[in-house]
Amino acid sequence: MDTSKNRTVFVSGLAMEVDEKSLHSVFITFGEIVQVTLPPDPSSSNRHRGFGLIEFEEEEDARAAISNMNDAELFGKTINARQARSGTNTTGGGSMIFNKESWIDNNMSTADRTANTNDTTLRKSNTRVFLEFAFDDQPNGKIEIELRDDIVPRTVENFRALCTGEKGFGFKGSCAHRIIPGFMMQAGDFTNADGTGGKSIYGNSFDDENFSLKHDAPGVLSMANSGPDSNGSQFFITFDKAPWLDDKHVVFGKVVRGMDILRMVESLGDKDAPTSPRKRITICSCGVVAAAQAT
Repeated sequence: MDTSKNRTVFVSGLAMEVDEKSLHSVFITFGEIVQVTLPPDPSSSNRHRGFGLIEFEEEEDARAAISNMNDAELFGKTINARQARSGTNTTGGGSMIFNKESWIDNNMSTADRTANTNDTTLRKSNTRVFLEFAFDDQPNGKIEIELRDDIVPRTVENFRALCTGEKGFGFKGSCAHRIIPGFMMQAGDFTNADGTGGKSIYGNSFDDENFSLKHDAPGVLSMANSGPDSNGSQFFITFDKAPWLDDKHVVFGKVVRGMDILRMVESLGDKDAPTSPRKRITICSCGVVAAAQAT
């Protein structure tokens, strides 16, 4: 008798940022994992269909994972975790069977399907922008960021307009004034270049929109501030998780391409002199990524 379904956890409500590696890193705390699978979405540019499976070596570990992770938050979304229902099994080679519609019908509730459809629709409308960095005035590469219009539209619009410069001011030509390896890089002060200036498109500052998204991975884009409701133009991008910043800074995006460039920026920082990177780092170009380029 195949008992793999008793050891397999079905997880739905996954954000598009989730990949097999990140899902494995979250669930490995409950026990040894046989495999993690995210069914691809062949009908769109999304990397997966919003759900996945984690097969554990032991049933008790699967139960512990369900008990702890059902209704937990991952990449800003509440996920559902439950035991995979009958029909989930493995092939002779050990690969999970997950792409038959009958299997999906058996495992995904109507709420799951609706949430997944809504998420796909919303995520397709999210804005992508790029920042190109120059080291000592020599262009060195771009990062691409997906902005979360679906969660924090007002914060996103501020950043987007500062990338395009359409209001007559913005990020182009400004510097990264603070770099702390292992933590984050900070930029966006295009008036004073030292962390004391900058302004939003709404005035000097605007209120915190919400704290739904978290500082839960490298490459998270968040608003720098000087206290509650003091957002301007300054922002930071994390080099690692920074949960102590949750509910204090508004997260509104994530790097989706160019993490190697971000790591190069990190390598130029100095923990002992965070405002004096080894090379001057400037945003030499920035703007919105065309839809055709973002896919």
